[in-house]
Amino acid sequence: MVRRCISENGTRTVLLIICSISYLLVGAAVFSALEYEDDQKRRLQIQRLFKRFQAKYNITKQDFAEWAEVQRYQRGMDSTVEQWSFAGSVYFATTVITTIGYGHTVPRTNRGKMFCILYATIGIPLAITALQSIGERFNALVRYSYRIFMRRLGKKREISTNSMAAVGLVGLAITVCFGAAIFSYYEHWNYFESLYYCFVTLTTIGFGDMVALQDSVEERFGTFYISLSMIFIFIGLTIASSFLNLLVLRMMEIRNKTSKPKERLLPGAPENCENCQTESLNDTTQVTDVDYVSDLLRHFEDEITFTTYRTMYSRKRASI
Repeated sequence: MVRRCISENGTRTVLLIICSISYLLVGAAVFSALEYEDDQKRRLQIQRLFKRFQAKYNITKQDFAEWAEVQRYQRGMDSTVEQWSFAGSVYFATTVITTIGYGHTVPRTNRGKMFCILYATIGIPLAITALQSIGERFNALVRYSYRIFMRRLGKKREISTNSMAAVGLVGLAITVCFGAAIFSYYEHWNYFESLYYCFVTLTTIGFGDMVALQDSVEERFGTFYISLSMIFIFIGLTIASSFLNLLVLRMMEIRNKTSKPKERLLPGAPENCENCQTESLNDTTQVTDVDYVSDLLRHFEDEITFTTYRTMYSRKRASI
């Protein structure tokens, strides 16, 4: 049984690695096809621009690099939120613990870099756990609301994982679209650029090519907008985390359905797979897909972190 378990897990892992690498290579090929030609044009344009500056002002490459550094730093100086004021530091700390990491603000001193390492080491797991927990509570609220709604219609039905994922996707889409409208108004970006910024932010990609609160000293960058930006990040990340949790649940459901249905881990079984014990379910026990999904949702924290092994139908539940 242990060998079969290792064999099944190993096969699945190999397939996932192959799929991930294939997806990576296909994406790289598409991005290269879309961006390479334009990048070459920009490189030629920069080279011509440098030669023109050099001929006109008789400057060296070193002078040009220093001027470019001044221009890059000037961008941060022109913003209402100074980089290392308290408000700017709150914004920076948010991008650190949420792993967004725009790159618009970075610690320059060694003591700042050391503290950033220590701060991120503790803050990132804390933020991920908190967002995951809030996302699970959001899913539970949706499930409860659906149950109440169906009861009023005189029906007893549980919402499926696919329906929950659809709700999460719609919620994420609404959040991104609403946030895009806000940033389009305050940042004077076009709507597509704002949409792109919101998606990159909420997925924690954080390229840094577009960053809010950086490009102007106008009054529209007041306390209200700064607070609104922070609220958007945390609420948006919560909804995104909820949606991603549902995708993980769906994959777990598929994984468990492909395994032998009459085996499960016994309570208190150690994490070492070699010592895992199994027992057969009662032949009279019938479990529906909805019951199984609901059970996964209730025990999501244990399932996703693999910190404990519990019976699939235990009433006890770990809480964060």
